[in-house]
Amino acid sequence: MDYRAEAEKAGEKLMGYYKDTDWKVSKVSQEVSAGNFEKEVTVSHKKSAEFDGHIYKAECVLDGTPDEIVKYVIPTPLGVREKWDKTIKSSEVLESSEKDFFVVHSQTHSSAMGVISSRDFIDAVLINHLDEDNIVCTNSVSVEHPQCPPVDDVVRAFNHPGGTFCVPVKGEENKTKVINFLQSDLKGMLPRTLVETALPNTMIDFIIGLKTALDNKILHEPAED
Repeated sequence: MDYRAEAEKAGEKLMGYYKDTDWKVSKVSQEVSAGNFEKEVTVSHKKSAEFDGHIYKAECVLDGTPDEIVKYVIPTPLGVREKWDKTIKSSEVLESSEKDFFVVHSQTHSSAMGVISSRDFIDAVLINHLDEDNIVCTNSVSVEHPQCPPVDDVVRAFNHPGGTFCVPVKGEENKTKVINFLQSDLKGMLPRTLVETALPNTMIDFIIGLKTALDNKILHEPAED
């Protein structure tokens, strides 16, 4: 399988979702800081063209440049994702032929108070720079890989085209609009209502965790011995 080609095709589909305007708001979360509401996270959804489910979009403006923020989003050791993303139990880079492309195997913790058991994914991920708008984005899609066949005690789930867009805010040198797209088929016998509640909450937790990591400058912490 040409994994990079799969990630490139995912990127083409993701750009279409990025330009779409027919999103419906699912949930809005606001963080309280010094008695004021700020850093609003908006999660929207629409019917997926890939499977019988929804694609979700989470948006928030965060402090930092696109090039810096994307390093928080990609997995360790290429980035620092495992240091702050509480949903990830483990991750392993299976292939990394270039700095902008890799195949990663990741496993999540159980969620929804244990109702959704641990899942694992194998994703082909491409980091793309859209020079015209100075946008940096990750394009990803699940693939099969001979090094990681499914195992009995973990449900192998599937991510349809998704990723994170880091869009510079015009007139604000150190602010970036982060737009995260997710359309996961979690597999297993899960009620749709449970999935449609869990995924927006997961996306809000992702943005809040990313903001906290940026505030704490995890990327710039000294390397461990």
